[in-house]
Amino acid sequence: MQTSMILDWPWQVLVNKYTLSKRQVVNELSTFYSFLLGFLIALIIGSVILIIQDKSPGDTFSLMFKLSIGSVNSLSSSLNKATPLILAGLGIAIINTVKLWNIGAEGQIFMGAIAVNLIYINLQLSNSTSFILILLFSSFLGGAFCILIPAVTKVLFGVNEIITTLLTNYIVLGLTIYLVNGPWKDPDSLNFPAAAYVGKEVYLPNIFGKLSYGFLICILFTAFAHYLKNNSVFGYEMRIAGGSEMTAIYAGINAKQKAFFAMLIGGGFAGLAGGVELLSQTHRVSTGISQGFGYTAIIVAAITGMRPIGIFLVGSLFGALSIGGSVIQTIGVSTYIADIIQASTLFGALIIQFFFNYQLKRVDDG
Repeated sequence: MQTSMILDWPWQVLVNKYTLSKRQVVNELSTFYSFLLGFLIALIIGSVILIIQDKSPGDTFSLMFKLSIGSVNSLSSSLNKATPLILAGLGIAIINTVKLWNIGAEGQIFMGAIAVNLIYINLQLSNSTSFILILLFSSFLGGAFCILIPAVTKVLFGVNEIITTLLTNYIVLGLTIYLVNGPWKDPDSLNFPAAAYVGKEVYLPNIFGKLSYGFLICILFTAFAHYLKNNSVFGYEMRIAGGSEMTAIYAGINAKQKAFFAMLIGGGFAGLAGGVELLSQTHRVSTGISQGFGYTAIIVAAITGMRPIGIFLVGSLFGALSIGGSVIQTIGVSTYIADIIQASTLFGALIIQFFFNYQLKRVDDG
C-alpha cells in the first residue's frame, strides 16, 4: 500500500498541477513540420535496426535513393507506385471532410479493377481513347458502388462507417478470389489465380520512360480534390456538415446528404486507383493488384492532415520508399525496412502534431 502511494505520488502531482490545453493558434505549417520530424524519427529508427543487423545505414539509404529516383526508369517506377496511393488517399481525405473515416479503400481499389474488367469483356469499341475513358469511368463507379452500403447504413441508421467500410474489404477480396479462380480465370495462367489480360489497345500509354499517363490522371484529380475541398460550394457545405449538425441545420444544409455524396465520391477516387493500376501496370485482375495500397493510403492521408497537395507529395515519397525497399534485398536487407519507415513516420508525425495542437499548462495559471 505504502509502495503504491509512493509510486503514484509524482503522477498525482502532475495531474493536479498541469492540464492539457488546446492551443488557440496553430502554425499553418505544423503538418509539414510534423511530417519532416516524423520522417527524421523514422530514419533514426531504421538506422538503429540496420546497425543491429550489421548493415550500414548510409549505404542502405543511399542505395534506396539511387534505385528509387536515381534514373528516369527508377523515378518512373516510383511515381507509378505512388499513383494508386495518392488517388486512394484523396478519396479518404474527401470523406474525412465530413468527419467520417473510410477504411475500405483497399476493397474499393479491387472493385474498381473488377468494374474495368467487367466492362472490358462485355463491351468492344474501335476507338481506344473512348474505350479507355469509359473503363476509367467504370472504375470510379465501381469504387462508389463498393461504398454504397456503408454510406446508406451510415446516413439512414447511423451505423459506424469504420466497421462497415472495413468489412467490405473482406467481401470484395472474397469476390475477387472467386472470380480469378472461377469464371474469369485465365486458362493460360499456369494455374495462377488471375483473370485474362486486357488488350493492349486499352493500355494507358507512357509519358516518358516507364511513367504511365495514370500519373497525369493523378495530378488532375489532386487538383480537383483540392478545389472540391477548399474552394467549391460543395466543399464548404461538407465542412459545415462535418463540423456541427446544429450549424448545418441553421444554414439549411442537409448534413446526411453531404455525407452520403462525400462517401460516394471518396469511394470513386479509390476505385479509380484500381482502374488506373489495372490499365497501366498489372493489365489484369488478380489478388495482388492492390498490394495494400488502400491501407497505406490511410497513413498518407493521416500524416498530411487530409490535405490533397500534401497527400500528393507524401504519396510520391512513399512510392519511392516502396520501390527502394523492394530492391535493397539484393544486399541482404529485409524489404520490411521500408514498411518500418512508413509506420514510424506516421507515429512520429502524429506525436509531433499533438504537441503543435496542445500545450501543457499549470492549473493555477488561470
